Amino acid sequence: SMIGQIIIIRELIVVFYGNELSLGIILASWFFWVAFGSLVLGRLVDFIPFKEKLLSYLQLALSILIPLNIFFIRLIKSILKIPAGKIIGLTQMLGSSFVSLSLVCTLLGLIFILISKIAAKDNNLAPKQVGKIYLLEGLGASIGGLIYAFFLIKTYTSFQNALILGNLNLITSILFSRNIVQLLYLIIFSTTVMFNWPKHIDGFTRSLQVKPLKLIENADSIYGNISVTKLGNQHSFYENGTLMLTEGDSSTSEESVHYAMLEHPEPKKILLIGGGTGGSINQILKHKVDRIDYVELDPLIISLSQKYLPPLTDDRVNIIHMDGRLFVKQLPLTLPSPQSGEDKNEGKYDVVILNLPDPYTASLNRFYSLEFFKEVKQILEPRGIFSFGLLSSENYISPENAVYLSCIYNTLKKEFSDIKILPGGTITFIASTEPNMLTHDANILIKRLKERNIKTKFVREYYLPFKLDPLRIKYVESAIAKFKNTKINTDFKPIGYLYHAILWISFFDTTRNLLPCIDKINIGIFILIAFAIFIITLLAQKLTRASLKFPVLVSIGASGMSQICFQVIIILAFQFIYGYMYYQIGFILTSFMIGLTLGSFLITKIMERIEDERLLYIKTQAWLSIYPLILAITLAAIAKINQAKPGIGNMLQLAFVIMPVIGGFIGGFQFPLANKIWLKDSKDIGKTTGLLYGIDLLGSCAGGLISGIILIPILGILQTCVFLSVINIFIFILLSNSRPCFIQKM
Repeated sequence: SMIGQIIIIRELIVVFYGNELSLGIILASWFFWVAFGSLVLGRLVDFIPFKEKLLSYLQLALSILIPLNIFFIRLIKSILKIPAGKIIGLTQMLGSSFVSLSLVCTLLGLIFILISKIAAKDNNLAPKQVGKIYLLEGLGASIGGLIYAFFLIKTYTSFQNALILGNLNLITSILFSRNIVQLLYLIIFSTTVMFNWPKHIDGFTRSLQVKPLKLIENADSIYGNISVTKLGNQHSFYENGTLMLTEGDSSTSEESVHYAMLEHPEPKKILLIGGGTGGSINQILKHKVDRIDYVELDPLIISLSQKYLPPLTDDRVNIIHMDGRLFVKQLPLTLPSPQSGEDKNEGKYDVVILNLPDPYTASLNRFYSLEFFKEVKQILEPRGIFSFGLLSSENYISPENAVYLSCIYNTLKKEFSDIKILPGGTITFIASTEPNMLTHDANILIKRLKERNIKTKFVREYYLPFKLDPLRIKYVESAIAKFKNTKINTDFKPIGYLYHAILWISFFDTTRNLLPCIDKINIGIFILIAFAIFIITLLAQKLTRASLKFPVLVSIGASGMSQICFQVIIILAFQFIYGYMYYQIGFILTSFMIGLTLGSFLITKIMERIEDERLLYIKTQAWLSIYPLILAITLAAIAKINQAKPGIGNMLQLAFVIMPVIGGFIGGFQFPLANKIWLKDSKDIGKTTGLLYGIDLLGSCAGGLISGIILIPILGILQTCVFLSVINIFIFILLSNSRPCFIQKM
């Protein structure tokens, strides 16, 4: 399940471009169908006499469906007739995600309940056996995540990994029963491996995703999928389905560089973050600079670019394979201190150019936050310049676009006193801390262009007066000024990528104005809604004299939601504080599963010795109420320490491995205990376990959908933790006011 989930998510990201909205939809669809399999179909398990044989057939079906699912996902754009590089709409994203995950995830949910029923043949030991299955699932997920992250992802393609995974299920199927279909599938698989067909099939299905372009090469790295296409003599590069660069696109490469370079009277040392292989570096080199530090996270991008584009051979170019945010954050540690007697500006940059996509994900949003702008300012010379571009429109700026631009502009204004905005399809922001450093005078820039003897096709004497036309600049500035009170984009409150998501939605649904709603939402409204639901639930509990089983069911759903929210919070906080480091994030995900496994192991061990399940469950809920507050305090403290003393802050990375273990432990301990409470007066193991597992997954579905899309951007990380604590406190009160379950007498 874990490996399959990672493979399928990575495949869908290539189709959906991987922003938090798409990831939320993918996770929500995944959890929904697993919940459907366990909650709806799982109810039928108790009435099926041939359970072992059914399990064998389901495992066989899974072994075939996983590779076929990859094939179907790669056909989505062809089916919907969406050309390569074009943005997919929200409705299409919802529909294709919902359909593509339906069969595999439904089977996974049903299989869990079926295995639980087979294991719990003795009803007296049913809670303990279900706990063991939950424990083994967590253990398998931990092992699967580690194997995929450190071996499979770097060794085989997605399609090959899907076939490997499918055949593990085939082997499991053979353990329970044997039939001709299994033998036939095994022969087919052996034949395909012998002739290396999986690799050819992988290449063929990838080529379908970029039609009508010709696929030249496709490769996966730990960071994503890179495709190289060709149309005529022109190469284009796509990362996770998004167009990175096109060979010979002089307009884009010139505009990304020359405006900032011309604003500086004598640029010598340059930092370029991302997007250098498409021609930006060659454009910078026209300015007779002394050094270019080019930071690119994924080495695969460089190697493929060097293969199909003119190679970067100039000795002045220093390529650094590192997260750009992390590089900028750590650079001040290497600069001379005031006590050293050296020039305190030695090693700083004249121009920093951020050449990354808009903040359409939380990971990209880190490069447009107040904290990052502050870090950039620290590595600039006193007269240094910082530049980046954002999505806009050549002639009309919609309210959604204006709010988005205003949010980033207001954030930039907090750190840079002099800011110039250049209109266009991509609006260029140029900033400096030196007053009156920058100019909108096209004549000055044209003069510098000629003095430096720079030959360009687009950014030249006939284009600059149009680009810097006062009326066009005034229109953009006035559009942004209308929303001067927009929220500031920060690491722990990444409102920027939510505004971008609203802008993206407006491309497909111009009738939906979400901006007024966003500006009015705060934590008080969320708590008020949660309190109203709590009061209604408490009254219903009192009037119906409901037993402990009802609030336990509610708590399982809230726990599923909380656990996913905790994971999103910890991952995003880690990225914001330390920068994107793939392996550490892999450890964070695996740490949660280890915690879940440990919690399941402990409760399974003591299951038969528990005298008061109600009291123990209430104590567990109390810990779940306290944990988000501890999480908020810990994250705030680490962020503050890391900013003041980065050396000590780096040592605190260990906390991001420990915190998921604690959260996972609570969830792993709680679920088997809930099963014991529910199975006390019920013999329907499949129905009961399916209900609890389904509710847990539906909660996870809600958590995956709202945490990264709504809660964290609007409330911020710390307030989201407080809100989760409030929800779990309400459920703690429900549990405390419940009466013990009725124990059926034999």
